[in-house]
Amino acid sequence: MLGSRNWRAVRDTRRYRHHYPDLIERDGNGDMPNLSFYRNEIRFLPNGCFIEDILQNWREEYDLLEENHSYIQWLFPLREPGVNWHAKPLTLREVEAFKSSEEVRERFVQAYELMLGFYGIQLEDRDTGQVCRAQNYQKRFQNLNWHSHNNLRITRILKSLGELGLEHYQAPLARFFLEETLVRRELPAVRQSALDYFVFTVRCPRQRRQLLRFAWEHFRPRRKFVWGPHDKLRRRRPPLPARPRRPRARGAPGTPSSRPAPREQTCGPGGAGGPPPPPGPLARDQGGEAEGCGEEDRESPSPKESKKRKLEANRREQAPGEPGAQSASDVEKIALNLEGCALSQSSLGGGGGSQELGSQAPGEAEPPCPQPPGAKVAEEVRKRRKVDQGPEDGASVGGDGGDGGTKRPASAPHRAAPGCPGAREGENGVEEAEGWAGLEQAAPGTPATAELWVDKEAEVGP
Repeated sequence: MLGSRNWRAVRDTRRYRHHYPDLIERDGNGDMPNLSFYRNEIRFLPNGCFIEDILQNWREEYDLLEENHSYIQWLFPLREPGVNWHAKPLTLREVEAFKSSEEVRERFVQAYELMLGFYGIQLEDRDTGQVCRAQNYQKRFQNLNWHSHNNLRITRILKSLGELGLEHYQAPLARFFLEETLVRRELPAVRQSALDYFVFTVRCPRQRRQLLRFAWEHFRPRRKFVWGPHDKLRRRRPPLPARPRRPRARGAPGTPSSRPAPREQTCGPGGAGGPPPPPGPLARDQGGEAEGCGEEDRESPSPKESKKRKLEANRREQAPGEPGAQSASDVEKIALNLEGCALSQSSLGGGGGSQELGSQAPGEAEPPCPQPPGAKVAEEVRKRRKVDQGPEDGASVGGDGGDGGTKRPASAPHRAAPGCPGAREGENGVEEAEGWAGLEQAAPGTPATAELWVDKEAEVGP
């Protein structure tokens, strides 16, 4: 009855797919009758003939193929016993011999074509196992509807294909019967066997799931489909054709492969393998299913732009009070600020050194001296540059002591006095600060400090 599950078929096909786990193989003393029959050495029993006679003379003998019930177990042997007790079950040694002999394999394919012709089917491709209707399919289909014992023969043929190395022939034949019974509404007497047995003899799990999905889509009424869970069948989608994975190219800036992807677009199924559209993102490979959905696939336009973005990100992540790496322009600014502080302090402390370093008179317009960048920067500057000990000439510094500004000729670099916390010119032409360590070595009021301020006043002038 349609719509009910045949649990005897469930147990039988499951046992076959799992290679008969409870089967105890007989000891045949080295005899391999099934292999001998396919080598054309013995006749099939009872009252049989050689396999070459069957392949050559029985192709159009449809009545003989229908009425004789002894040859089918010899043409398509299984590891389980059948009705004909003269036919011996297939052994594992025979299975290996079948697979290794080209002559036996050729005869086995010819026997398969013989039975397909008897059922009105034609083997379209020997490599893939695809089948189609034969020219005389109408009369042969009528014979299938009249004689239901052929359903048992087809089940045996499908099982034998899986045992003897033609497992990829199973799914095309089962799919053919599903199409004829569920789509074209032919072969009503084969419909139940196709759903109970033919589909579940396919050993490949992926192909079996595809067949069940196809059957569920075309079965009516669908609510009575009992050969698979409906929720999983609804979620399952037909597999997309596999396309080769293309490596992600990193071209020059401006090429379609290196342009950044828009943020609002995400990956989706079927987006891998083809050439990427010019304005769109690079698609990820699905491998059958989409992966990484919701992620962005972006590339920087050029290596310089990428480095610039990384530097900006590091600056944003840096803490406000944490000293970072200074560039050449930052070092120059620090040197100028330190020089301005030193000049303003010298102008204030020239009258006797009564004021402390860094102090200012009330009402003065000069901004406060900035804080030093830290001991770490000063230590790096001291390690990088040597300190000049002797006085140098050729540099004139001008300033009024009130605004802390310095004026230097563009042609000559600034020369600082010995021990002065000014700036020096490095090898790369950038003035770098020596730090505040020179001022900390001698306190204001000491002879060395007084001499320093006197020399500075003499150099600056009124």
